[in-house]
Amino acid sequence: MKDSRWRTILEGALGHVRRLARRPVRAPEPAQPRLGLALGGGFARGLAHIGVLKVLEENQVRIHHLAGTSVGSLIAGAYASGVPLTEIAAVAGRVEWKDFGQWTLSRMGLATNQRLEAFVRRTFRALRFEDLKIPLAIVATDLLNGRAVVFTSGPLGLAIRASCAYPGLFLPVAYEGGWLVDGGLVSEVPTCVARDQGAEVVLGVALQNLQPGLPPKSVADVLGRSFSIAQQAAEPVWRECADLVVEPEVGEFRWDDFSRCDELVAAGEAAMRARLPRLLELLQPSAARAAAARTAPAI
Repeated sequence: MKDSRWRTILEGALGHVRRLARRPVRAPEPAQPRLGLALGGGFARGLAHIGVLKVLEENQVRIHHLAGTSVGSLIAGAYASGVPLTEIAAVAGRVEWKDFGQWTLSRMGLATNQRLEAFVRRTFRALRFEDLKIPLAIVATDLLNGRAVVFTSGPLGLAIRASCAYPGLFLPVAYEGGWLVDGGLVSEVPTCVARDQGAEVVLGVALQNLQPGLPPKSVADVLGRSFSIAQQAAEPVWRECADLVVEPEVGEFRWDDFSRCDELVAAGEAAMRARLPRLLELLQPSAARAAAARTAPAI
């Protein structure tokens, strides 16, 4: 009697195992491609980056890697450190020249941006790359050899200050026996850097600052327009590293139009919303394998 009962239990268990074995095994869902966001330079026009980030947040698009050049490094750093976008916009709308620049007498520039390090300490939630919520890379240019210097560790203030050291306007930043200036000289939009950091889909945000018929009114305008002309004339390697480029309409804004923060943020939002459907297509799991196969041209 006892043997019969155990035989029934055993046969039931074996039957259950056979039924499980006949069930189709579902393949694991492919992972979403890792998204890298590369933010370019443009002084006050960089406030448009806030609008881009806002649209990504609203649509729950996860950013796995951030890369920034010049003002793009400042916005990316603040966001990666955990500062909410509303707070970034509020601070940006109050920014004045004295917050980051100080006129000086020097043969190497008209001003120093040393105050930018204190601005970072006051504003950011983390002060070192190692403590950021999102991995970040910041690009500067070595003035001695013309190559990119990519910061991914150490203090954020120094890296951002170097990346924002616009040549001719700000003094170069001394670093490990060299002199660093604005990263835009070698990487207008650091899409290749984002790719090198492990991003499988790269979204670049470029800030056009050439408005036909808008005359320059300061040395910063002259320098900015000159560099933009040179960058446009060159073959932009950074576009080859991007899967998608967003270009907010910010040409009408001047380099120091921080008081027009709301308009600049809105310009970034409009540009990102227009390109959002394409980005969501690129982030479909089925696109992961193709995205991962891309390689980044050297800077």
